[in-house]
Amino acid sequence: MLRLANSAYFGLSRRIGSSREAIAILGLKRVYDVATMAAMQRLLPKQIPGYELSSQAFWRHSVAVASFADNLSRAAGIATPATVFTAGLMHDIGKLILGEFLALHATPILEKLRGEGKTLVGAEREILGVDHTEVGAALATQWKLPDQVVAVIRWHHRPDDVPADVPRDCVDLTHIADALAHAFGYGADIGELHRALDLMTYDRLKLATPVVEEVVARSFTDIEGLTHLVWHSDAGGKT
Repeated sequence: MLRLANSAYFGLSRRIGSSREAIAILGLKRVYDVATMAAMQRLLPKQIPGYELSSQAFWRHSVAVASFADNLSRAAGIATPATVFTAGLMHDIGKLILGEFLALHATPILEKLRGEGKTLVGAEREILGVDHTEVGAALATQWKLPDQVVAVIRWHHRPDDVPADVPRDCVDLTHIADALAHAFGYGADIGELHRALDLMTYDRLKLATPVVEEVVARSFTDIEGLTHLVWHSDAGGKT
């Protein structure tokens, strides 16, 4: 927290020397976000097999989705839980588990993606009988994470399938944020060219194009700043 409060990201004119001051500067929500980031970063392996992703690329993508979703919700005045950043950060957590199994079936997965034009989630389900959203949601449930976070992990690729009793806004925001992150080169994986964007998410959230453009421009600083403040060069492979 002290490193973040004293970073160029905040551009303060004086040094912050205590955790009390840091919390006052950052605000409780940002402290919660940074604590979540620090904890999650230590779960990452050196590489994520099966998805052709380094841990750093996965991390940049996760931070980008979290930042885009959080900034979109505030810019559009969408009332969302304080966990929208956390939900975006953890949306692909299932890949950390499924990657090992996916690597064993790399050839048929690539055939589904490149030969048949399947989405990555569709290819996972056909080959493995399960996809990373299902595995991630099961893990999040086991960890007793908030229901909204579990819903985002489970439905961010298929927002139209969200059950009627589950709030949809965070899922829609993360779906759009995921598409934006890939569009701007944050964390491409083997399914990069086979993604389905549900345009109804924009309609449900009443997101105007100028708002999205403003958020994208503003989010780049957040993404780069937060990625490098929490990321450590020896990240990956920790327990």
